[in-house]
Amino acid sequence: MSRLLGGIRAGVSAAIAVGVIQSVVETLLIGALNSSYILAPGSFFNVKVYDGFTKLHAIAAESLSLPTSGMNFMAGGFAAKLAILPELLAINIFVAALVGIVLGIGLAPFVGSEPVRAVRRLVFAVVLIELIVHVALWAGGVHLPVDPSLNEITRNAARNLLYDGTLLAIVVALGTLPIALAIAGKLAESRPVLPVSLGLAAVLGVWLAARTPAVEINPSSTLWPEVAANAAAAAKDYNVILISIDSLRADHLSAYGYERDTSPAIKALADDGVLCLNNSSTTAWTLPGHMSMMTGRTLLGHGVVSDDRMLTDDVATLAESLHNGGYTTGAIVSAPYVEARYGFGRGFDHYDDNTIKFATHGESYKQVTAPKLQETAASWLNSNADRKLFLFLHYWDVHYDYAPGPPYDTMFDPDYDGDIDGVNFYFNPRVNRRMDDRDLEHVLALYDGEIRLVDDHLAKLRGTLESLGIADRTIIIVTSDHGDEFFEHGRKGHHRSLYDEILRVPLVIYVPGEKPVRPVLEMETSIIDIMPTVLSLVGLPTPAGVEGEDLSRVAYGDTEEWDRKTLSELYRLGSLNCQVSMRDSNEKLIHHFNRRLIERYAVTEDPSEATDLGDGGEMLAEMHGALEQLWPVYWSRVSRNGINEVVIDSETEARLKALGYLDD
Repeated sequence: MSRLLGGIRAGVSAAIAVGVIQSVVETLLIGALNSSYILAPGSFFNVKVYDGFTKLHAIAAESLSLPTSGMNFMAGGFAAKLAILPELLAINIFVAALVGIVLGIGLAPFVGSEPVRAVRRLVFAVVLIELIVHVALWAGGVHLPVDPSLNEITRNAARNLLYDGTLLAIVVALGTLPIALAIAGKLAESRPVLPVSLGLAAVLGVWLAARTPAVEINPSSTLWPEVAANAAAAAKDYNVILISIDSLRADHLSAYGYERDTSPAIKALADDGVLCLNNSSTTAWTLPGHMSMMTGRTLLGHGVVSDDRMLTDDVATLAESLHNGGYTTGAIVSAPYVEARYGFGRGFDHYDDNTIKFATHGESYKQVTAPKLQETAASWLNSNADRKLFLFLHYWDVHYDYAPGPPYDTMFDPDYDGDIDGVNFYFNPRVNRRMDDRDLEHVLALYDGEIRLVDDHLAKLRGTLESLGIADRTIIIVTSDHGDEFFEHGRKGHHRSLYDEILRVPLVIYVPGEKPVRPVLEMETSIIDIMPTVLSLVGLPTPAGVEGEDLSRVAYGDTEEWDRKTLSELYRLGSLNCQVSMRDSNEKLIHHFNRRLIERYAVTEDPSEATDLGDGGEMLAEMHGALEQLWPVYWSRVSRNGINEVVIDSETEARLKALGYLDD
């Protein structure tokens, strides 16, 4: 028994010495290296900078569905990062005690009569275990493309080692080894070390397991100042049609000053309604962007930050609010990321995600879907024209590939005689940043042709409303989830960045019979404003927790425009690409969390975001304030309700990979 107790004492002394010293050293290093940046929660981002004990705790907590570390977004400056230390110490002491007990029992026969020498050997064993954990998690996170080359594997492995924090974690483990050896030797000579350590570890373990953030699920918005609500609904009892055109950039629309006549129908709506000149999406891809439209919340606000989860029941949707207000609700969608499985179907009497469903992922590129969507929408409208209705339409054609078919494929570039087309846009290696300018011009012309294709079908939709006699009482909202980039910052497609070619999307609000006070809104707006604006227009209350603003009070009321800040987020969980941007009318900040990089642009003078000013400026603190308020909402939801997981079948996974969404 004495040998067993000696082994446990040695094991616990070694492990706790390693854990405590690493907690202190890594806190100081993380604070120093991130003093100019916001530090993101390690439990949320793909950050492997932390020590082996913290990683073991995270793995165990995930496997057992227990709360994991809920560290908040931490402000810029070295001192702010010191707040990491108490939680790291708690985790390390608890986990180290367990590891030490196991090691001590296993190695008790080899402890012998020299406890100091034995505990130092166990220090090496503990550090070796940590190194194995670091290397295993690093290797498991390396992205392997289909048929990867040795060069690709090497490049991705090196990138992860540097950017995910594994290299720093290894340096901390090895660098603190001499100090841990000295401390462990001293602990081994102390008789009270075992009962004191185990008692402290037990208390900390109970605390770690029982934590639930004490925040409300639906706090009111504090991202921007509140203004008084409009006194009366401008369009009470009107129908509502919300149109989302996937991948549509605002700067390629006639209404936004584009030189090509890509969108006469949208321009007609804008001319008679309200044009939001500086409107942004909340993200760079389809699923969370549409969820922001439907909930009036940012990504952390609604919680659907990745494609493995669906909307939780505590988040109200636009369709639910309208349905509860007496509306017959319908939707026709045309892409896997807006299928009902993610929670989009809530509040809809009819949610059609089957009429336009691609048998293979290749068809999602090649099919022209606007005619079928228009036909299905006309049928639904005809069946419900005598009711107060809400219809959500999701158009897919503008999304790559850019193959609109005649006459749209030659409409804006009839003289092209090259061999580049819009087929296989994302995966075609010939479509790259060094391609000939004339070929790139043709690709853009095909993109514009897709826009005109959809726009012509919007004109047909308006014709359907006229023929049914409901056009004069139907609100029409036109927007998009994100844009596409064509190498403005070196990339193509979307789901990779938060530059304006991705974020600047249209927002047109048309209310028949109502003349807006301000037909053009120059203030910053966001797709999260759609829900509160629609509900205000038709005289329904906005649910608690909605972060967007009611734009009707500005467009149709007496509220002046104000200098507002909007937030956009890109959380590619499991990836090294996690970013948040904030902007107002003068400045934009993009914070890359894994890369420890901040970009700042004076967007008034530099709308193309060409000159990086190189530091966070005053907006960094404002970004931190917004994230600090939003993170507990997200974390509280996850801690209390867990993640509503979405199981993606092999067919859907293949479709999403083919669209470039599941590629790192």
